Amino acid sequence: MKYAVIGHPIDHSLSPVMHNANFTALKQDSSYEAIDIPEHHLHSIKEIISDKSLSGFNVTIPHKESIIPFLDEIDEQSKTVGAVNTVKIENGKWIGYNTDGIGYVSGLKQVYPDLKNASILILGAGGASKGIANELSKFVDSKLTIANRSMHRFEHWSMDVHKISLNEAESNLATFDIVINTTPAGMNQNKDIVINLEQLDVRTLVSDIVYVPFKTPILKMAEAKGNPIHNGLDMFVYQGAESFKIWTNTMPDIQIMKDTVLKHL
Repeated sequence: MKYAVIGHPIDHSLSPVMHNANFTALKQDSSYEAIDIPEHHLHSIKEIISDKSLSGFNVTIPHKESIIPFLDEIDEQSKTVGAVNTVKIENGKWIGYNTDGIGYVSGLKQVYPDLKNASILILGAGGASKGIANELSKFVDSKLTIANRSMHRFEHWSMDVHKISLNEAESNLATFDIVINTTPAGMNQNKDIVINLEQLDVRTLVSDIVYVPFKTPILKMAEAKGNPIHNGLDMFVYQGAESFKIWTNTMPDIQIMKDTVLKHL
């Protein structure tokens, strides 16, 4: 079987080495590659995937929402968040799933077990934010807060969350137990920090869903202030493991997947 991840840019992705290591460990005759598809080429996705003879693929920035019109059906999680990160191709039918939320929360619970009582701020209102917010809402008692630069991004949000601007988030930063960056700020060579951390309380956990670089600018700044930090490695591994289960109906070797990514980082 052949699998892939699509996105743009995609050269930073460690999905191929992670999944291929898992295939090898499980003695499965399968392969996984990265396919760079700029936004203006997404209209050719059916032809691109068909030419590659794929049985499934992952979807990353910037296609998690725009891939949906090309799919035959999507699962309930994807419907709720309006984003897809995993596609299974079965009998010619394209079925979309979203494993981002469960992947992220699985990792977060390892470093912050008491999610039930946490006050959480999520930065960004894109597909990854929706997936994480939807999954976190199953564990957290208080309403989640989502902050974004442009408020129009919330027009298609149906979830019951606090929706605020980044300026408002900065002013109230000290009230949160966990701050999660889901924006591309800090990815690759991007040095941006999406929010000013001046008001950050020293007890607050600062998390980023990005795993390359291992410490993004916002994590470095938080660490310098003495805050605990958490990067996107666990989310990356666990969402990949969930994708593998969807494609193959078998359990992955999660430890091999994580060790392989760590080795390459």
